[in-house]
Amino acid sequence: MKINVEVDATPEEIRAFLGLPDVAPLQKEMMEDVAKRMREGQQGYESLAMMQPLMQSGVANMDAMQKLFWQAFTQSGSKDDNKK
Repeated sequence: MKINVEVDATPEEIRAFLGLPDVAPLQKEMMEDVAKRMREGQQGYESLAMMQPLMQSGVANMDAMQKLFWQAFTQSGSKDDNKK
């Protein structure tokens, strides 16, 4: 037995239905505060300092992906060599 239920509602309607709070005003206030601190150049809110952790993990992830692909390609090549 298979039952499909389709709900046509906006995210705001679903949030209200589930009783979740509307955090949009809080998010807007926090983003304005972060932008203000970045403009003032407060400690810890410099653009490069905030992006550095993201960049380091991004580079590490790309390196891991390259190693994974390299291993897959070299293993598939060695399998073809064994068949000959």
